Amino acid sequence: LPIFVTAVEGYAQKHNLSEEDVYRKFNQHGILNLVRQEYDALHTQPLEETVDFVDDVMSRFGEK
Repeated sequence: LPIFVTAVEGYAQKHNLSEEDVYRKFNQHGILNLVRQEYDALHTQPLEETVDFVDDVMSRFGEK
């Protein structure tokens, strides 16, 4: 889904990480499953909202 690409790319760019590292972190913390669960709400929002959403969730895991 394009929303997964947006989440990974946006988070990587915001935190100066590689997309591969972000993908591993997201898998480790179940972020992609969470994005899938929240798809109905997230896909109606600007793309930045998806990045902000995953950024908020990742910060709860102590990730930057």
